[in-house]
Amino acid sequence: MKRVKLDRKTEEIKAFIRSLSGATVGSILELDGKPVLKVLPISAEAVDAATLKAALRKRRDESRRLNQDWTDADQELWNKLDEAEE
Repeated sequence: MKRVKLDRKTEEIKAFIRSLSGATVGSILELDGKPVLKVLPISAEAVDAATLKAALRKRRDESRRLNQDWTDADQELWNKLDEAEE
């Protein structure tokens, strides 16, 4: 999860962010009529370090598996192309 520090931002930006934090179910930001970002409030459950760490590890492992799948598929394709040239 990316953290963005707002301490040095302008007062206008800080006021905008504060206005979003009042929504208990979150906010969806739109640009050109299309949703681009969902902002969720922090809850006690969301701050649990152990839960967050476990979720990050799970996501990292999923990403590594997906990357390996792509690497394997890419290698298989190159092997087939090499065989076709022979």
